Amino acid sequence: MCRASGRSYSWPSYVPVILASIVIGLALPATSVLANPTHITPETNHEISELIAMDDDELLNIISKKSFDYFWLEANPNNGLIRHYSEENSPSGIAAVGLGLTAIPVGIKRGWISREEGYKRTITTLITLTSDKISRENGFFYQFLDMSDGSRFNESQVSSMDTCILIAGVLFVGEFFSGTPVQDLAYDLYSQVNWRWMMNSGETPAKSWTPEAGFSKARWDSFGESLIMYVLAIGSPTYPIPTSAWHNFRRPVRENYISTLGENLASYVLPHVWLDLRGKGDYYANYWNNVVFAARYNRIYSMLKCSKSTGHTLNIWGLGECEGPGGYCTYGASAANYDGTLTPYAPMGCMPFSPDISMQAIREVLRKHGELTWAKYGFTSGFNVDKSWWSGTHHAINQGISLLMIENYRTGFIWKHAAGNHLIQRGLDHIQFSPSKTSEAVTPAYLMEIEGKHYSWDF
Repeated sequence: MCRASGRSYSWPSYVPVILASIVIGLALPATSVLANPTHITPETNHEISELIAMDDDELLNIISKKSFDYFWLEANPNNGLIRHYSEENSPSGIAAVGLGLTAIPVGIKRGWISREEGYKRTITTLITLTSDKISRENGFFYQFLDMSDGSRFNESQVSSMDTCILIAGVLFVGEFFSGTPVQDLAYDLYSQVNWRWMMNSGETPAKSWTPEAGFSKARWDSFGESLIMYVLAIGSPTYPIPTSAWHNFRRPVRENYISTLGENLASYVLPHVWLDLRGKGDYYANYWNNVVFAARYNRIYSMLKCSKSTGHTLNIWGLGECEGPGGYCTYGASAANYDGTLTPYAPMGCMPFSPDISMQAIREVLRKHGELTWAKYGFTSGFNVDKSWWSGTHHAINQGISLLMIENYRTGFIWKHAAGNHLIQRGLDHIQFSPSKTSEAVTPAYLMEIEGKHYSWDF
């Protein structure tokens, strides 16, 4: 068990141990791990050599293009629905559609598709989403849909978070194609989401609903990826939830930053795909700095663990939601969520927050495991060297975070257009975000408030 009061900004107690681990890790012998993943081709080694020889900007461009290709090629061009993962039997993920819509303007900006191609795919997708063929409940979408007709896939749940990712992408692409029918359809989709209904008479939103069982007992009542949901729900033009909901979810502090349960990096990064929170904060935190601290902890945790393994090197880190030996799981910097599985998209998603160590990780994965982790759409979902396991699959959430956060790092492109949306800004204004010049993550006011309160984790 680990407890934190959040008062100290001194170096955490685990740092001396990690420094010692680094010395030990440097002395570990290299180990050859044999595997035969199905995605390896005879051309792979040559391609990896070329990637390693590229400068950073060239390499990031290739990674971005490969990730974009996922959303463009794994879509049904007749309706715009996008596969949840890169297998023919995969359903469409409604979050994949939201990330894919966000990807389209990036493809236009980079010259990978024309504006006409991007507009056509966008309008096709939005017409599909607003049609009666797609089942919705109070404006919320089912998490998984049939790729061909958009019907509910199996017994999929209505997902508040996946719908939120969709709406964020919808609003972004509406802003990019402002003054066109795309913007009108985007507003319609957003305005139909009944966020109050998803509150289910509680103080925080429910995570899901099904016609068979009703609302889930689980709620978005602890700090994590739901930051973007609260902004959209509070700023809704039709069904806003009270601003007080922002103050109702838990914000446990680990040493010097607000922590998510499980320490999955995707939970920290995802809201920042659309929200430009540089130099901004609220009563509780500077959330940009919070990701910086969380990424640092994630890397240190990975380094500590790799010192006990003969299969890793110290520059490789990245613990987040991905495919592992046991399936698609939430991995993180905690004992309950760690089994040695790492994911390349985690450091790529942290490029704006930790560019140097993120590039080190990307290059080291290519050097050490490139032929086993690189496939049609760039890096695959995850790998576990200790268990001689490498994913051969790409997942939309991994590809999306990689593409969009790399673009934000390079140009701030998504942030710029999302910031122009008055509805997103209304949510931020209601929450009372304001300029923040602190180099810390947690505000002194919140630290004083939680003094004497302890939050526990199983690490």
